Amino acid sequence: MVESVDVTFGHRLWWVDTFIGENERGNPAVVVLLEHPLPNDELQQIAFEMGVSETAFVRRVGDQWSLRWFAPTVEVDLCGHATLAALHVLVNELGAPGGEHFFATRAGVLSGRRLNDGLLGIDLPRAPLSPLDPTVFNDALGEVKESFQAGPGIVVAVVSDYETLCGLNVDPLGLFAVPGSIVVAACHGGPGVDVSIRVFAPRLGLGEDPVTGSAMCAVAPWWVEKVGSPTVAVRQASARGGMMYARLFEHNVEVAGMTRTFLSGEIRP
Repeated sequence: MVESVDVTFGHRLWWVDTFIGENERGNPAVVVLLEHPLPNDELQQIAFEMGVSETAFVRRVGDQWSLRWFAPTVEVDLCGHATLAALHVLVNELGAPGGEHFFATRAGVLSGRRLNDGLLGIDLPRAPLSPLDPTVFNDALGEVKESFQAGPGIVVAVVSDYETLCGLNVDPLGLFAVPGSIVVAACHGGPGVDVSIRVFAPRLGLGEDPVTGSAMCAVAPWWVEKVGSPTVAVRQASARGGMMYARLFEHNVEVAGMTRTFLSGEIRP
């Protein structure tokens, strides 16, 4: 039960690497366990000090958890890897019992659980897809074969192959005019996977994100439209690298990955 988890030791934190693999270092997120609420400006300052792409703030509220995500410069509406990091802290660091864990967020109530083979899985909202004119990228991603909008926050550009994807030399400023805070460049295939991606988020203060769980909200629906399979293995071809596994359902996408704690500590006001 949530009530059995001790949250009385001050504002503790854990640095968690998410979506790691054999040769992939994944995306770090800092998870801060709050004993009591803090003002928004203090949360933002903590996220700025942490300096990672996302800091997750978790607080026990009744029989579930309040979860908020902050980039170094702004609070965000949805973050996959920081949600996976928060789940990792609950089950592996705090020993929260029970099979299903629920988070109250700006994106609604999200859930997460342990899966087989050491994987953790979280449910994120499925994004609706609509066609997008490739000219909106203004050649910032080179030649784009097809593109689409995935809800208000994500745009996806499909490039020809893995070599092209890895060779993209993107000026993040060139993507500010794109109608989305997360820009996903994707291709079919890649080493040992169905799809490979890179993700750019200049509006959130991130030139290139190491691994982006929320991108699966768009990639999984795109994949099922293309090949009919509800499951997809995805490699994020960033400098750190990451491995994600997604399974599509009617209203949500289960996004799974491996995690590890890199360090832990305590915030001292």
